[in-house]
Amino acid sequence: MQTKPEFHSIEFFRKIRDQQAAALSGKTPAEIIAFFSKMSAKRTGGLRRQAAQP
Repeated sequence: MQTKPEFHSIEFFRKIRDQQAAALSGKTPAEIIAFFSKMSAKRTGGLRRQAAQP
């Protein structure tokens, strides 16, 4: 029987948070919003934007 690899979610999300903080350091509020908008579009595959268009 194979064992599942161990996953430490807290460490994982802290790493992501630290990477995002470094990438957004010194950015304007508009640039930060654009960054997270792009991340959201990638995660959803742009479905929200397509659904909102007539």
